[in-house]
Amino acid sequence: MIVSFCFTIKLMSDPSKLENYMDMINKSVDCAKQHHLIKFYTDEETLPFLTHIGVDKIIINTDGFYFVDDFKVHLLSIMGEEEVLVDTDLFLFSPLKLEDGHDIYVDFRDESTKSWYKEYLNYFIENGITEIIPNFIQPIVYVPNIGILKIKNKTLQKEYINIYYKVKEWVLTKDEHITKGISIILGQYLLGLTLQNEEYSLYYCYNSKNSYLHFSGPKKFREGILSNIRPIKRQNLI
Repeated sequence: MIVSFCFTIKLMSDPSKLENYMDMINKSVDCAKQHHLIKFYTDEETLPFLTHIGVDKIIINTDGFYFVDDFKVHLLSIMGEEEVLVDTDLFLFSPLKLEDGHDIYVDFRDESTKSWYKEYLNYFIENGITEIIPNFIQPIVYVPNIGILKIKNKTLQKEYINIYYKVKEWVLTKDEHITKGISIILGQYLLGLTLQNEEYSLYYCYNSKNSYLHFSGPKKFREGILSNIRPIKRQNLI
């Protein structure tokens, strides 16, 4: 298994937190490389800020990227079969174990009734999203957090990529300067919607077989939260 990261300064919501991001990325990669081979996808603009990250970098053309999950969705169709995407605010303390036989692997299950979804879902409702996605509004959608993401089923992958770009284009025609926080709907809610309407086998990595921390959302910027993160070394790469 290869753990793959991606990051570009273009998609940062707050450039003043660049130093925090660099510290976080360094620790996330350092934890992961104790257990797995690593790939790090970035762009020419970001490369000078990553000189302290001791892994090979793969340069991607990020022109046209706007939302934070644009990078992930772009990589889905070009990554190797052995790769799994992991967020740079996720810290692996043991080898990531993915049970065989599933269509998709994600971090944990969330629900669309949570406040961080509802505040953005209202925007979609008010702007007429059902004109292009008739089944968009449902009482509850079980939303997969994609801090870890691997899609093995190519039909599912294609379906997800298509709906992502369809809705992204729709959003940007409504407001080309829309807040980037709305990416949580594009990246996660749409995936949950796709999975809810089809019979795909879903594997949640947040279980007793895996040991990691994921500082999703603003949690990652709390003062001192990264100070106790230490990689647990392992002799053999998986």
